[in-house]
Amino acid sequence: MTERLYYPDSYLTTFDAQVVERLALNDSQAVVLDRSAFYPTGGGQPHDTGTLNGMPVVDVVEREEDQAPLHILASAIKPESGLGTGEQVQGVIDWPRRFDHMQQHSGQHLLSQAFVQIAKADTVGFHLSLEYSTIDLNHNAMSDVDIADAEALANQIIFEDRSIIARFVEPGEAAALPLRKAPPTKDWVRIVQVDGFDWSACGGTHVARTGEIGLIKVVRSERRGAETRITFLCGQRALAHYHMLNSLTRDLATRLTVGVEELPEAIERLQTEGRAARKERDRLCQLLLDHEAVALTSSAQVIGPASLVLKTFEAREVGEVRQLATRIASQPGHVALLGVRGAKAQLIFARSEDLSYDMRPLLQAACRMVGGGGGGGPDLAQGGGPHTDHLDGALQYALDLLTQQMENAREA
Repeated sequence: MTERLYYPDSYLTTFDAQVVERLALNDSQAVVLDRSAFYPTGGGQPHDTGTLNGMPVVDVVEREEDQAPLHILASAIKPESGLGTGEQVQGVIDWPRRFDHMQQHSGQHLLSQAFVQIAKADTVGFHLSLEYSTIDLNHNAMSDVDIADAEALANQIIFEDRSIIARFVEPGEAAALPLRKAPPTKDWVRIVQVDGFDWSACGGTHVARTGEIGLIKVVRSERRGAETRITFLCGQRALAHYHMLNSLTRDLATRLTVGVEELPEAIERLQTEGRAARKERDRLCQLLLDHEAVALTSSAQVIGPASLVLKTFEAREVGEVRQLATRIASQPGHVALLGVRGAKAQLIFARSEDLSYDMRPLLQAACRMVGGGGGGGPDLAQGGGPHTDHLDGALQYALDLLTQQMENAREA
């Protein structure tokens, strides 16, 4: 069984070992060592990376049948690499990645215990990714005050720079400790103890003192069924997040020519002005549509008992054309046969209430000519199709059908 050197010393970055097995794993090659400081993926914490005799180690996973850590290499093992079975190798851990994981995982222990004390909420899930960490709490009514208080308590423990000790204990001793969660095994168990604050069964890598975590910042919370997911950042990640926010706020303040502290007031002012501008724009658009509808009806064709507006618009908002159609049809004795040529051909047909002609068969016939379909009621129908080059012909065809309807009605 591989001796796990990261258990007694999470700060170990170089070590010597012997290759006890070499194997193929999918499309990669891997080795098993008699001793290793590489942490394998597990317990919500990602694996370490680094090198073995200078060859990059890109993944470390536990083999299911015997839990041996498999060190997966970035490329094929060459004879001169010194990674043959029985050969001695030197391992080097990617320290910035390891220490980042130590900060995040230790911070998670503090934050989880803080939520127990503040909101009686237990952690039921933990995930540490390359960019952020999350804990899932068995509480779905977490208030902003609870979250802020838990964050403050966790940071207080950081500022007090308490010791963090990881050690293996017998089952009897483990049962006597105030563990947040009972360990899943009755064998010897590894306990990570934050002095006077938290005791947890954990196999991960941790800092030696809480002060090394630097800072914990909760950046998001979301309800997920019966649970709440808390997204947080520790140490260098929290500092990088602060730098990003500071740069963003300074840039916004410069753009708005105000101080950073004045941003909320400036944004509120812009929102108020924006709402007023949109309201005025909408009012003016409605006035323009009224005038446009009057202009169109004034030049309408008189066909039998109806005044007809037939027009094609190029690349215009369909909603506006629909409003034009309803305005035209609001005048007694008027029919609107309107088309829009854009990404597809759109057709909007409308008639006034005092006319009995049904717009639906006209629309369906015209839509077939542009390769599509539509629907609506006898007084207003809308549809379209992809064949924009047939739009003018479709409108003319609808006009011919309407003219025929009028002649039939007159003869009847």
